[in-house]
Amino acid sequence: MSEADKKLTIEDLIDVLGSTVKHDDENKAITFLTMLLTYTNEDQLNLGFLAESSTGKSYIPLELSNYFPSEDLIKLGYASPTAFFHDYGVLMHREGIPVNFEMKPSKEKVKEDLEFEKDNPSREDIEIAYKRKMREWKELLKGSYYLVDLHQKIILFLDMPHDQLLQRLRSLLSHDDNLIALKITDRKERAGLRTKTVVVKGYPTVIFCSAKFTLADQEKTRLLLLSPEISQEKLRESISLRIEKEADREDFIKRLMEDPKRKMLIERVKKIKEAKISSIVIPEEYRAFIYQQFIEDHKYLIPRHQRDISRLLALIKAHALLNFMHRKRTDDHIIIEREDVDAGFKLYYGISEANEMGLSPEIYDIYQKTKSYIPEEGITIMDFQKAYFKEYHKSIGYDYAKWILKTLTSVGVLSEIEDSKDKRLKRYVLLEEKILPHTQTSYISIPEVYETLRKQITQPFYTNEAVKLIREVRQCEPEEAQKIFETFQNEGKVFLNAYGLWEWVK
Repeated sequence: MSEADKKLTIEDLIDVLGSTVKHDDENKAITFLTMLLTYTNEDQLNLGFLAESSTGKSYIPLELSNYFPSEDLIKLGYASPTAFFHDYGVLMHREGIPVNFEMKPSKEKVKEDLEFEKDNPSREDIEIAYKRKMREWKELLKGSYYLVDLHQKIILFLDMPHDQLLQRLRSLLSHDDNLIALKITDRKERAGLRTKTVVVKGYPTVIFCSAKFTLADQEKTRLLLLSPEISQEKLRESISLRIEKEADREDFIKRLMEDPKRKMLIERVKKIKEAKISSIVIPEEYRAFIYQQFIEDHKYLIPRHQRDISRLLALIKAHALLNFMHRKRTDDHIIIEREDVDAGFKLYYGISEANEMGLSPEIYDIYQKTKSYIPEEGITIMDFQKAYFKEYHKSIGYDYAKWILKTLTSVGVLSEIEDSKDKRLKRYVLLEEKILPHTQTSYISIPEVYETLRKQITQPFYTNEAVKLIREVRQCEPEEAQKIFETFQNEGKVFLNAYGLWEWVK
């Protein structure tokens, strides 16, 4: 048995990846396994590395991408919707055949064709023939569309793409369908804005690296959020590695290329790709165990847990895929074993608390390290800046400190109050009992939310009024409140009147 075929544990994987990524054990293991899931049909995950600048948020996925075939990687900086779809799209006829642009008419080609028919065609003859050919070409392109094939691709956004591109990728990130049709507008020199059809095929692995923390909730819930470590130990080892690398780049690269462990992992990735495993099956006995364990760990469930459980299952499957040669195989499926379940739970619960709160691990870590500085009467923004400096030994700007406190308030771990002496001053107090949904002391069911809304809203109302009240009653995130109101619509409990306002069904 070759080295590339031996069984690998998570600890073995972390050891290999540690040659260029110091510390960040959970982050690098999760990122590598996420990339590995690219080679399944539908089990891909989406990652978001959210952290302030200079922490290495793009370094980890970029470094780990070196273990994967270059043809499977798409690395992008900033990308607008039009540029992304044009650069990676192929124009197709409505019959599904690629458009051959060599057949597009030009005046030179038209002139050559006419010269075969008669000598010295006039300029007017050429112009008439060219316009006729262009009409035929445009007719041929009717119903055409851009096909963007992202099947088994790893897309690395090294900076946040345009907000409109994120919005258009929502269905793709949610795996709503294997073929998604989109409409984009393109500006032509003489024709103004023109609508084009784009068909996106396949489920890629998408990784975002950004210092932009203000992602909409709809994007956050579609991503598994990670943040690089910023411990002193990691920084020391990273600086040492940087010196070693930049002191003699050629020697450093040579040693990496000759590293037997790295060569083994690169070969293993290649074998996994060539194995063409479409799916990983979880037997009934493990399904029951996973369900029971997840329910026990989450006393009170919220809608986003439906996505969280999928991420846990994906990590379990990724561990099995890493060791596919040691798993039972039937056709193009492999069967997981108990060690895959244990590895998946271990990795998931390392980052689950922050993710289930809708926070990046970095912001969650800041909260954990600074909450002891918050007295009963609360903390001001300037007090928080001082606490941050004591913990992290660096200054933090007033606006960023304010944003962190506002973020922690939005997820329900802090509450904003007025200062008792100066009404213009805001203080932030701890609401520790609301750290996680499954630790709350009370829980409002959806039927109870419905009854409360009916009592408090007695006149026709707008959607935002209902969503706002649901958030207050349920103490939930905007996305959950929106889904609850959509449930009322689907159940026929509300209807739109002639003025576009909602009314309760009597």
